[in-house]
Amino acid sequence: MTWERGFQRCWRVAIAMAALHGSASAQEPAPIDAARSAFLKGDYAASLAAAQKATPDDEDFPEFIALEIRTLVETGKYQEAVERVGELGRRAAFYPELALEAGRALRAAGHRDVASDLIERAVRFEAPRPAKDKSRATVAFGELLLEHRVDAKVVLDRLLEPAKKADPEGRAPYLALGKLALANHDRQLAAEYFREGLKRFPGDPDFNLGLEQSGLDLPAANREPGIASYLDLALKANPKHTAALLFKATELTGRKAFKEAKDVFEQVLAINPDHPEAWAGLAAIALVQDDEKEATAAIARAKKLHEDNPRVPEIIGTTLAGQYRFAEGIKYLEEARQLDPLSPPILFELGSNQLRFGQLDHGWENVALAHELDPYNVAAFNLITLRDKLRDYPVREKDGVRLRMSPEDMAVFGGRALELAARAKTTLADKYGIRLSVPVMVEILPKQEDFAIRTFGLPGGESFLGVCFGPLITMTSPRGRLGRSNWEAVLWHEMAHTITLDASRHRIPRWLSEGISVFEEREVHAGWGQGMTSEFRKRFLDGEVPPISRLDESFAGEDIMLGYYHSSLVAEYIVRTFGMEAMRAILADLSTGKPVDEAIAKHTKTANLEKDFLEYAKKIANSYGPDLDWTPLEDEEYVAYREDPAKWVAANPKRYAATMMLVSALTEERKWQDSKDLLEKIIAAEPNNRESFNPYMSLALACRGLGDEAGERAALLKLLSIDSNVSDAAARLLELGGTMSAAERAAHGDQMLQTNPFQEKAYRTLAAAAKESGDPRRTREALESLLALEPRDAGRLHYELATLLRKSDPVPARRQVLQALEENPRFQAALELLSTFPPAPPNK
Repeated sequence: MTWERGFQRCWRVAIAMAALHGSASAQEPAPIDAARSAFLKGDYAASLAAAQKATPDDEDFPEFIALEIRTLVETGKYQEAVERVGELGRRAAFYPELALEAGRALRAAGHRDVASDLIERAVRFEAPRPAKDKSRATVAFGELLLEHRVDAKVVLDRLLEPAKKADPEGRAPYLALGKLALANHDRQLAAEYFREGLKRFPGDPDFNLGLEQSGLDLPAANREPGIASYLDLALKANPKHTAALLFKATELTGRKAFKEAKDVFEQVLAINPDHPEAWAGLAAIALVQDDEKEATAAIARAKKLHEDNPRVPEIIGTTLAGQYRFAEGIKYLEEARQLDPLSPPILFELGSNQLRFGQLDHGWENVALAHELDPYNVAAFNLITLRDKLRDYPVREKDGVRLRMSPEDMAVFGGRALELAARAKTTLADKYGIRLSVPVMVEILPKQEDFAIRTFGLPGGESFLGVCFGPLITMTSPRGRLGRSNWEAVLWHEMAHTITLDASRHRIPRWLSEGISVFEEREVHAGWGQGMTSEFRKRFLDGEVPPISRLDESFAGEDIMLGYYHSSLVAEYIVRTFGMEAMRAILADLSTGKPVDEAIAKHTKTANLEKDFLEYAKKIANSYGPDLDWTPLEDEEYVAYREDPAKWVAANPKRYAATMMLVSALTEERKWQDSKDLLEKIIAAEPNNRESFNPYMSLALACRGLGDEAGERAALLKLLSIDSNVSDAAARLLELGGTMSAAERAAHGDQMLQTNPFQEKAYRTLAAAAKESGDPRRTREALESLLALEPRDAGRLHYELATLLRKSDPVPARRQVLQALEENPRFQAALELLSTFPPAPPNK
């Protein structure tokens, strides 16, 4: 009997045996299942031994050979795997699972053409019909088609979904469907498949890894010491799970935990000493750390078996771009594209990073090609859809800044945004001694979803207001966040990132970049950026803050807000103590690859930076309400307070929490004078109070209740000088009457527009103040913004603008008066004004 005929006979026997001995199988796993189980647990020696022990008489012989090849590849025995495939000859294409593993072995060893030939022969066979006993074969055939770059939807509809339906308790369909969804950036759909698979195969490391890659958090009920994520569960089930270890190392690299990442990559190499992805990951870390010698050696090891392996430059490029080293990352991704010009993942990664780095034409071209080759890639589809929308968005330029906004937003506050962006760029570039070689593109997108897709490729990222990639800044329009944040402070913050990234050649650690940006916010306006609070005060005084060398870790956990403030204090300390020259020199050293701790030590000339900085920070912390007791009430104290709040506060006047609770009660009872008396005492103890339950807003309410307009205005102004995000305070200032100069009224209008640039009253206030001050340019700007909001008195405003422009700019003036008459054809003053213009020239 020939080997292949025996193969086919055994295949038929396997089906018959499964039918006849189903009950026995439930009691004792088949040998192939036991061997696969050993592989899943990471017992590769047992898996290999079982596979090599099989003979052609075994019912699952083709699957044993497939497992043997897979195990050899997993453990780095590439040559043995290739030799095993060679022994099979053309027979390797007869069975889908075997052909799949054989093709992957050949490709891993650098035999790409031979692998492609094998897969092409394998897919010529008729696809196994979806059935309970053939789901693995059906899925494997589908994966062969995907590797052959057959339309993913065809594979999904004709093979993978039918395989799941025919074998709902089978493992392979759920795993393949989840991986396909992940490849198409549809993490929600992927999670559904992996979750279904995990229900049927509890503890399966592949499904746990899939859920981790889908972005799901492990429910609290499933957590235990040492197990905080699905990734932990995967590695608990199989500590040698190469894919899980690579994912973990990549995540650690993204968080700049390079030492820990290297350790995990070394774990992979202990399993497979020649694993190209592990060596590529180590090469990327070496490049990020500017260790060219180590990087060169690691790249050589990564290409040891396969000089033209596109995954090596793809991994390096993706990692570098993730560290904001876009220029270098794009170079490696272009190398990957040259090695595999039709790879949708490579094209998308290259294109999306080109878009982030301001290389818009090339970026859109590559993303479009990725979408054309794989129309089911959700991220590419999202970006192409957004591109079509962005084409209709106007762009304005000034002093090396290009601003793109929706037509509606551009008409209302585009001028204000461009003016601010250009001023921020010029001011900060001069301060840090750099000259940008390319324009800065600022894109303010009207919907949060559009911002997320432009920035990350996928919806989400609701906590982000803006992101800077260097020459590109993306922001959400304040249209969707009215009154919830100061968009002007955000824009200044992001422009500071542009400057420090350029000054350091994108080598600045996140904590220092964020610290400088928050510091520069405060330099513009004390109410921008972050300041000391009672919570931060306690953390610094109790020593519950990380050392400077570990500040980056603050941005990956719950302490992110403290991380921003802590980092900004370090930046402030360096500039205040050693001068801007020291900060510029630190950034210059970072641009050469010098580690940040060495750069700071070189230019601060202090024996103990950590100690000296903490003294500086603790001095600021101690000065924040030093005579107040900021601690919350204990249970016993709260019980005593509730019995007689006024008496308890009188006996404990320094307890901030109790005083503010009493103020809240007095406000509800409209006991304005009692509330004001308490508030003035608490404010005197800390005039720059930044607590979330702020006494100045309560004081303004009390003054309003007492008819003290001057007191109310003073409280609101003080509050906004401390925290410019309080839009309610800005709005109330606009409502207040009284005698104010034009400059004061303009300042109130400007303050309102920082959080809500769509506020009609603010523009009316600015227009009136500018007119009174004799400033026609600002009058015009305010009136044009106001008209873009389509107010009810548009006709009168068009007339007012026409009157303003009549002598200086008669063509727009005539257009404005005509628009006034469109609103009201009987507008007598507009008719009279129109009669003063010469007739319009006839259309040519």
